[in-house]
Amino acid sequence: MNENEQLALEIQGRIKQLEELSGTEIKTEMDDLKVVLLKNPSACQLLLPEDIGMMVACIKKLMLGAKTLAEIKKPTGRKASKPQIDLSADLSLEGF
Repeated sequence: MNENEQLALEIQGRIKQLEELSGTEIKTEMDDLKVVLLKNPSACQLLLPEDIGMMVACIKKLMLGAKTLAEIKKPTGRKASKPQIDLSADLSLEGF
């Protein structure tokens, strides 16, 4: 087995591990995987369509998580309501 085949098997293993991760872990692993893929284009040619499909699924999972998080943090657009003051209240100091 040559170096590229061995590296392709390592990349495939990393891709399979992505399915088990979530949140920050998956983002970090995807970033690391991206670096490995960019450094080894010849090994990338040995990846199977299933491997690429798994990477795409993980990217979709990341994007869905980011979209959900953005929707949660998004302001509703309503202004904070001011407390209502009852102007008809009796403000006299009688009884003190």
